[in-house]
Amino acid sequence: MNLSVNDIRRLQQGDLHAFDLVYKLYSQRLYGFAYSILKNHEDAKEIVQETFLKLWKNRKQLRSDQSPKAFLFKISYNISIDLIRRRLKNDQYLEYLKGHFSDNDEAAENIADYNELSDALKKIIAEFPEQRQRIFRMSREEGLSHAEIADKLGITPKTVENHINLALKTMRKKLSGGSYVAQLFSVFFF
Repeated sequence: MNLSVNDIRRLQQGDLHAFDLVYKLYSQRLYGFAYSILKNHEDAKEIVQETFLKLWKNRKQLRSDQSPKAFLFKISYNISIDLIRRRLKNDQYLEYLKGHFSDNDEAAENIADYNELSDALKKIIAEFPEQRQRIFRMSREEGLSHAEIADKLGITPKTVENHINLALKTMRKKLSGGSYVAQLFSVFFF
């Protein structure tokens, strides 16, 4: 079953029947996608709920001539990665992972790699000029957009973008010779 242009227009206008149609069409696929990332049934269900909540809040941004599929999967991916980031900042969750995977040497090694990477990144960020540190943390830890950071700091979004690009370039350069997991770096900072 595919959505018609009329279905998407109705969704944009707040029609609950159109929303229900989109939910029925994509909820199982989004659940499978979120589960493939998180490997947890409850978390995957929560991601699906949050994804559809964001769809409803942002329904007017949908293009009536395009399927909402890419929009939904992008939202689901971003929420899943945000959940992973939040949890990895939580020391209790990290301890849970260590205990849960203690029999699995590869998983334990990955956690050790994460700890090593996390420590290295903290040191690199501490070396940034104060403004760059603040901008980088607002972007990556608080999840603020370039425009939101610019408004809060009274600078242009382009200045924010430049600081973030310089921060990431510095991090890549300093980490390039280490034994760190490149994919983990990209998950946390791109």
